[in-house]
Order: sequence, then structure tokens, then C-alpha cells
Amino acid sequence: MKTLVFVLLTTLLYACQSPSTPTQSTAIPSQQQTQDTTGNLIIFYDAQTGSAPLLKAVKTSGATLVYEYKNLHGIAIRLSSKTNIEDAIAYFKKVNGVLSVEQDRLLKLQ
Repeated sequence: MKTLVFVLLTTLLYACQSPSTPTQSTAIPSQQQTQDTTGNLIIFYDAQTGSAPLLKAVKTSGATLVYEYKNLHGIAIRLSSKTNIEDAIAYFKKVNGVLSVEQDRLLKLQ
């Protein structure tokens, strides 16, 4: 009985392991980063300050509000096609009450 349990557990562990031949990406890091981002920004703000200054900055910048994370005190925005993402990150980091500005990323499960 113990041998059967051991064999079953070993088989299950073996089945859960990743393939032994790693797959390598031929994309260079800057291309990989471009592919793994959506072009949107996720911005979190201080709850005491509220979202008003941030939403005003979004409107002023010409970005579009995609989603409001009310419980997390954050928003997702889509930048206009003319906006440089690094410039937008720097702009929103300066807004009163903003805690963090990050690019929205795509995570692939394998």
C-alpha cells in the first residue's frame, strides 16, 4: 500500500514539472516590454486626498478613464495615441495625492 501511494505521488509530482527544454524568446527586451504592456496606466491615490485631483489631471491630459477601483483607491486610464508613456508617467506622479503610477501589463500563464 505504501509503495502504491509513493508511486502515485511521484507520478503526480513528475506531471506537474515544467518541460525540460526551455523555450527562449527571440524578442529583445524593449520589444518584449512593448508586447507585455497594454499602453494603459494603473494609478493609485491617497484615500484622504481622494480622486478629484487625479480625475481632473486625466481630463486635462486627454486620457480616457477605463476603470475606477473604488475599494483600492485607484484608476485605470488609456492614454491618447499621441502621448509618450514615459512623459505621462512623470506627469501623473506629480499629481497631488498620487501614490504610484504603473504600466498595465499582460501576464502570460504557462
